[in-house]
Parts: sequence; structure tokens; C-alpha cells
Amino acid sequence: MGSEIRPRPRTRLLVHKSVLGEWKLLLLDVHEALRGIITHVWYGVGSVAYARDRILPRASSLLLINVGPPQYMVLRGPPEQRVPFTDIWFSGISDTAIDTEAPLGSAVVGVAFTATGAATMLRLPPRLTANQTGSFESLIGTEARSLHQRLLETPDAVSRLVCVEDFLLRRCLSGSGIHPLVNWASQILAASGGRVGTRELVRESGYSRKHLATLFKEHIGLAPKTVGRIHRFQSALNTISANDSPDWCRLALNVGYYDQAHMINDFRDLSGLTPREISRMARPDANSVVLW
Repeated sequence: MGSEIRPRPRTRLLVHKSVLGEWKLLLLDVHEALRGIITHVWYGVGSVAYARDRILPRASSLLLINVGPPQYMVLRGPPEQRVPFTDIWFSGISDTAIDTEAPLGSAVVGVAFTATGAATMLRLPPRLTANQTGSFESLIGTEARSLHQRLLETPDAVSRLVCVEDFLLRRCLSGSGIHPLVNWASQILAASGGRVGTRELVRESGYSRKHLATLFKEHIGLAPKTVGRIHRFQSALNTISANDSPDWCRLALNVGYYDQAHMINDFRDLSGLTPREISRMARPDANSVVLW
């Protein structure tokens, strides 16, 4: 783990060591041509000291390429199922949480897309991938298998990141464009942390609520109200992580909920947990919690 990751130009190395485990994360600066399509490209390697975590809902899609030991997605059931992750998975924009396990450690190349970015790569209606996690090959064909094989044959971390970047440049820049109204509205939702509602978007755009919802489902996979709900949830999460003893009522109002009860209900629906429960849980990163 120590000698495999060495930072070079356009990269930044983050090292974590705590009771949660030890891991290294190498981040690649996003290529100028891919800005607005992806937000992060990274390579992570290490091991965790806990058994299972929960990845919380996010207003983005993920491309995850396993170049190490198998990991598992846990389907809560009943009955509970552990689905092995050994190659490349795509996880669409999601308003549901995902439980995962990495008992043997991990080595993963990852890409995080903006709300609209994945559509340019997949060339498929995003409604087919929203709230879905599974085989990337089933979405784009054998090109996914070839990418995985190239990465397995490339031992250097930076070279792996550059290989994935080249793939993204080919796929995304030759893919389909996003409707300008969806681009505009999704950026407003993200910038406001979900505080701007569908009514305001409809008024500002001049389009009907139905037309806006149809375009969102076509280009993002979820309705604008749902995307805004995820952004608001994320804003609350960030506030909780920065405040050990929050004033829950004030927090709820500050991030755009009607009241504390509204926030609690939203958290339960989206994550299966209350804000207070999450505040007491270990957080390996900003968007996950340790279950046990």
C-alpha cells in the first residue's frame, strides 16, 4: 500500500489512519474538458476496521472500478443478500442508501459525475439507471471489460487514473448533450442546497411543472423535487458533520426544511436513520456512516 501511490502533477494524495482503518486516496484534477460532467476522479486503496457501512443518497452517479479484492453490496431484503463486486459497476443517481462491505480491503478507481454528467457517457436514458447499481458492461458492452483489463495490467496509480480519464474523454465528449433547461435547473438546485423549490424553477424558467419534470426524468433520471430533496439532505449532513451538538430546530430551518419533524422524516425516508442517529455514528467520509 505504501509504495503504490505517489503523487505527481495534477494529483493530490490524502492519507487516513484512525480507529476506522488505514487508506490512501489519490485525487486527479478534473480535466478542463470534463468540468461540468464529472466532479472527482480518484484511486483509493486500504482497509477498514469496521464490518459494514452505508453510502447515503447523493445527487450524482458513480463509476466504480475494482482492481483489488472483492467487495460486497448488501441488499437488505428480507432475506439479506451479499452481491459481490469484482469488476466495474455503475451506480446511478440515487435517493436510496446502499450498504457495503469490504472484508479483505479495497483498491478502487472511482469517478463521480454531476447530476447531468453520466448521461453524456452512457448514451442511455438516465431513468434506466436511477436508483440502480450493477454491471457497467450491461450498459455499454464489452468496452467496459476492456477498460477493466487495461487497469488490471497497469500497476501504477497515476497511470490508472489517466487511463480512466482518456476513456471519459472519448465517451463523454462524443456523447449526447444535455437540455439547457435541465443544466440550468440542476445547477440552481445544487447551488442552493435544495432550498429553491420546483415552484420557483417553474416560475423562473417559464415552462410548466410537467414539462420540467419530464425533462429531468429524461436527462437525470429523477424529478426536480427529488433532486432538490437530496441536495437539502446533503446540506443537512454537512452541517451535522461540522457541528457536534447542533440546535436541531435551527439546523432544519437553515437548510430549508419546514421544521425539525420534516427533517427527521426526510432523513428516515432517504437513509433509514434519523439526524441524531447519524450524528452519533462514525463517518469514514462525508457521505457514509459506519453501521458496525
